[in-house]
Amino acid sequence: MNPKMRHSLFFRFFFTLLALGIFPMAVASLLFAMTYQSRIRAVFESDDAIAFIETVSIQFILIFLFVFIIATFAAIMITRHIARPLSVLTEAVRRIGAGNSKVHIGVSRKDEIGVLGNFFNEMAERIQEAKDRQEEISKLKSEFISIAAHQLRTPLSIQKWVYQGIVDGDFGRITKSQREAVEKGSIANESMIRLVHNLLDAARIEEGKFGFKFEEADISVFIKKIIDEKTVLAKAKNITLVFGDAVGGEAILNIDPDRLFIAVGNIIENAIRYTASGGTVSVRLDVNDELVSIKVSDTGIGITKDDQSRMFTRFYRGSNVMHVETEGTGLGLFISKNIITAHGGEISFHSEEGKGTTFIIKLPLKSSLKSPTNPPAEPFVAAL
Repeated sequence: MNPKMRHSLFFRFFFTLLALGIFPMAVASLLFAMTYQSRIRAVFESDDAIAFIETVSIQFILIFLFVFIIATFAAIMITRHIARPLSVLTEAVRRIGAGNSKVHIGVSRKDEIGVLGNFFNEMAERIQEAKDRQEEISKLKSEFISIAAHQLRTPLSIQKWVYQGIVDGDFGRITKSQREAVEKGSIANESMIRLVHNLLDAARIEEGKFGFKFEEADISVFIKKIIDEKTVLAKAKNITLVFGDAVGGEAILNIDPDRLFIAVGNIIENAIRYTASGGTVSVRLDVNDELVSIKVSDTGIGITKDDQSRMFTRFYRGSNVMHVETEGTGLGLFISKNIITAHGGEISFHSEEGKGTTFIIKLPLKSSLKSPTNPPAEPFVAAL
């Protein structure tokens, strides 16, 4: 018997009721034998003992079968009456736990189980209402972020143009102290522009408008382009940035180069930013028959155990990274994960605080070329 079925409520009820039906008969037989012990002994000493034994045995077997059938039938009926509604409630609770809050149970009973079913339906309705409110708030928040970010793009772009013009001398010569001040302003401006881009990307992802344009690309050449761009940042921090040759040969993948550039670039840039001067960031590419694995390892500050479960959450930054880099949006990993998931891939990491972190990006060689979508959850309707 399946262990799961053996420990189910149905079988516990069934065997308990069955035992309650058979046990009295066994006790009655024992009491009968003890009461009429002398007469039974006298019968056994007579010449008709064999005939008596056969007659009693047949009668006992028939009575036992009759009681067994009645007890089994009663056990099944009582067990179904109690265990089946509880099984329905258990399945409904499981579906709510899985994220499907559109659950309703038809209740026709008036007993305690019926009351429990009505309470469950009320709870499910409140959960769905709260979920609807949360989705509406999240939608409004995304719309606000999107509008605010769009409005910020133009003035920030103008500021960038002005800063660059001043540094280049387009508006006349400036002193050394003025140049330093302008360069600091330019750095702050670039940080704001990056923040706006991240906010827009996050808003588009939540709204389902983060479009993808897939095309075939050599993943090794693609990674080298990212490495070349991030080398400037690595040199500025005195970080050794290493890219090993692809293990397993070349691989042609269907990717969105612009979007995946953002995802992998965020991972490599984080590795550089959170590694102390003199450290190393290495990027390794592994290719097999089914997928491509991109491993980004650093010798940086690592991620605390308390932070690891929330690293891909929007606007979340590790408690130790803010002491190293005060600037940051907490959106980079959130965006990266969504882009990689849209490519049919997955991202994971392992880290030890103070010893570094390794991010692992896995991309399938055969891609569906579109962002996966989940089918809408079906409401669960059952009766108690």
